This record gives sequence, structure tokens and C-alpha cells, in this order.
Amino acid sequence: MKNVEVAVHGLKRAGRWLQGAEAALKDGRWDDVVYSAQMAVEQSAKAVLFALGIDFPKEHDVSDVFLQLSNRDDLPTWFRGDVETISNLIAELAEQRGLAGYGFELGIDAEYFKPYAPQVLENARVAYQKCSKLVQELFNVPL
Repeated sequence: MKNVEVAVHGLKRAGRWLQGAEAALKDGRWDDVVYSAQMAVEQSAKAVLFALGIDFPKEHDVSDVFLQLSNRDDLPTWFRGDVETISNLIAELAEQRGLAGYGFELGIDAEYFKPYAPQVLENARVAYQKCSKLVQELFNVPL
């Protein structure tokens, strides 16, 4: 499978994670919002890296590699301007992922994430949209 094809599949999967986060928000499953938002952002970012043929570590936090995109003159200015924000979100959510998934081991329940969940979902939605737009624009592929 070609890199762009992998990227398209990754973005479609990220979109489904985002749908899961939206459903979790409606249901009041605040921890699931954060976990699903993290997966949506991670897979969106990795899709961009795949499409551009950039190797990245097989871990959740690819923010350092993603941040390097801000220096690429072959990417649109509108995207490069958002790279740092998306990179920070990748790192932030990678930290929160463990608590969202396994916080119960520490006595953390879903309510812990209630004030954080709506904003993180919106941030994930924006990151997904920007990554999707970039891949569509660069490679002329539908999503």
C-alpha cells in the first residue's frame, strides 16, 4: 500500500475516533472523550507523516517529529502556522491518554475529565480537519 493510501485510511480511522469522542461527550463519558480524542489526533498526525514519507517512532507521542513540519517550505503556510499548536496537542493528549484509559487504578473516575472533555474534543476536531485538508490538498485525494 502506498503512503498516501495509508494516510487516507489513517484519516478515516481518525474520523471514526472523533465520532466516538463526540458520542462519548453526549453520553457524559468524559474519560472516553479524552481517550478517543487522543486517538483521533494521534492518527491524524501520523497520517500526515505517512503521506509525507516521514518515519516516526511507534509510540503515541509523535509531537517532536510533527513539530519539524513547521520548517518545511513545501507545505502550505496555513498548515505550517498550525503545526506547533497541533504538536502541543499531540503531546498533551499523549500524557492524558494513560489517565483516561487507566486512571481508575489511581482512583480517578470519569468526572475528573468533565471540565476538560468539551475543549479537548474541539481541539481534536480542529487538528483532524487541518490534517485532512493538508492531505487532500497536497495529494488530491477524497476522504
